[in-house]
Amino acid sequence: MGIIRGGDSEYVEHEPSFEEKTAKWEKTLQPLLEEEPSSLKLSGKYISSDDVKIICNYPGVKTVRVLDLADNQINDEALSVLFESENFAQLEELFLGINFLIGQGLTDIACSSKIKLKNLKTLVISDNRLTDASVADFIRSTNFPNLESLDVGWNEVGNETAKALGEATSFSSLKTLILERSYIEIEGLKEMVQGDLMDQLQELNISANKLKDEAVKVLVSAPKWKSLKILRLSQNMFGDIGAKALGESTSLAGLTHIYAGRNYFGNEGAQAIHESKTLTNLKTLVLKEGVEEDVGLVNYSRPELLRPDDPNSI
Repeated sequence: MGIIRGGDSEYVEHEPSFEEKTAKWEKTLQPLLEEEPSSLKLSGKYISSDDVKIICNYPGVKTVRVLDLADNQINDEALSVLFESENFAQLEELFLGINFLIGQGLTDIACSSKIKLKNLKTLVISDNRLTDASVADFIRSTNFPNLESLDVGWNEVGNETAKALGEATSFSSLKTLILERSYIEIEGLKEMVQGDLMDQLQELNISANKLKDEAVKVLVSAPKWKSLKILRLSQNMFGDIGAKALGESTSLAGLTHIYAGRNYFGNEGAQAIHESKTLTNLKTLVLKEGVEEDVGLVNYSRPELLRPDDPNSI
């Protein structure tokens, strides 16, 4: 298309064809894979759905075990292409954080009978716009039996996902679950903590979910957590009552790391955790955290996910 910019000058706007994109990607991928055959880092490359199709069709990616596609423009349409790719059948770690995923793609791969990524051990899909229903669909899926670590934080995860986690029977390898900056409330938490999955988790991050005292009491008194070592509860809304319940918990006796800063408890609650007679295996205890100013830790694009400082504004 010719675009005239004053005078007699004419500029031509050219959209590369699929073939041209393919040729360009082949030139990009070949040296990267020659340098590191098992790892492909493509974060922040403005990758779109067409690009994902080209990358999946490139035979050289068959050796890749770690694929980083974070901070791109990948949408729901591309998920099925990626997860059903024969060339990525041996993939073990996949990073898709900060993309354009809204949920339908996640539901599609949860229900698909053509999934090839059966060896996937780590999946990061944080900081998208995934709906609660779509994440719940993924949790109900039987397609990912070898998944060990799942990060769905910074999405619209809520009580439906929590309920699905309470009912889950197909994630027998899952050890790390990240639900940071989500919308899980006490109703969903009650169902979640009854699930068998809770006994196999080694790390649970449920920071910034607006959990109040009663919710923390539900969490720490559940007769589960046989394997849990790391618990992250920062940036919630519990005070001294919740802190005391945490300090008196026998279910969490195996914890080695607790992060509970930026909550509403005072010296009394902090002392109850610090001087706990049951949490005797702790190696790391964080009770106070400063306000993070690192741009990588503050989601300026989605301020509604940040917990307000004023509890009365909730």
